[in-house]
Amino acid sequence: MRVRSGTSGFTLAEVAVTIAIVGLILVFVLQGINEAKLLAAHTRNQRVARELALRTLAGIESGLFVDEINDERLEGTYADDGYPDFTFEAVLGERNFRSNNDRAGGNFDNWNTQEELDKREEEDEEGAEQPYERIQIKVVFPQIGDEPGKNELVFEKWVPWKQVHPSEEESSSSGGAAPDGGAQ
Repeated sequence: MRVRSGTSGFTLAEVAVTIAIVGLILVFVLQGINEAKLLAAHTRNQRVARELALRTLAGIESGLFVDEINDERLEGTYADDGYPDFTFEAVLGERNFRSNNDRAGGNFDNWNTQEELDKREEEDEEGAEQPYERIQIKVVFPQIGDEPGKNELVFEKWVPWKQVHPSEEESSSSGGAAPDGGAQ
């Protein structure tokens, strides 16, 4: 009969190092999963904010908010639509949510290309009468994560003046009733 003189198992130090390595890997994997969940929630909020901004823009274009626009400003919430933590503010005309030198920064969704905006600004400087009204809608949604200022979306579009500001005859002939447009 033969007896082995060497050890055939792992030492306590080898087991401890292995457990430490596996623990570190698990920490990094769980941290990555958590960050992915936060990013998914933030992306969902941005998507919902964009859809709600488009709905508000359609309401302004169709004349639903003619009586509620005070001093070229409209504020509200989306609680009736099932999003109580989402609020909006819309401004018309020269009012602005951002500075002119902040065109590329932030979550700014512009319906028009930069060339079209520059062309309109040049026309403004020449004093030409504008047949369009600029509408900006800012939707504020719940904060996800620790980064400040990442919980709002600003949406801008130029709309024909007569759609936003119907004449007295047009608004009285329609009886103040806004088209349904499918909003529920």
